[in-house]
Amino acid sequence: MTVLALSLFVLSLALTWYALWGRAWLKTKSWAKPFFDLIEPLELVLFKKSETILFARMKMVTGLLLAFLTQIGTIDLTPIMPFVPEKYQSWVHAAFNLAPLMLSIVGWMDEKLRNRTTLPIEVVSVPDKVMAENPKVAEAVSVAAIAKQESITAINEEKAA
Repeated sequence: MTVLALSLFVLSLALTWYALWGRAWLKTKSWAKPFFDLIEPLELVLFKKSETILFARMKMVTGLLLAFLTQIGTIDLTPIMPFVPEKYQSWVHAAFNLAPLMLSIVGWMDEKLRNRTTLPIEVVSVPDKVMAENPKVAEAVSVAAIAKQESITAINEEKAA
């Protein structure tokens, strides 16, 4: 079981590196093009080529694995419980049992938020006051929103055809 846990830990570290830095770095390298040609269908199916969705789904799977390992008794709190005052031990056990579920829920929420956010952060973060006072900025934000909607419509039409 230790080998499995260690393997999952190393895989999690590798996927975290890939999601946060590796994919963007590899995309800049010409020698990595065959790699992306090979894995693009897998990326589309698993995480829609979105590093944010990849990381969110990693959280969900990690939460499920931790819940599973806790239930089968692989993760044991016994060694740390002497350091926890007796009146708090039930709280520690409850928190330890809920943490994996919460991790999965946070991952699910991250994915839902990513699917709903389609404009660049620079456009989303423009204060309403700036848009009200500067018609040029308001027009640029409007153009971006319209272009986003037209792109989504064109992609959906292409998928339907």
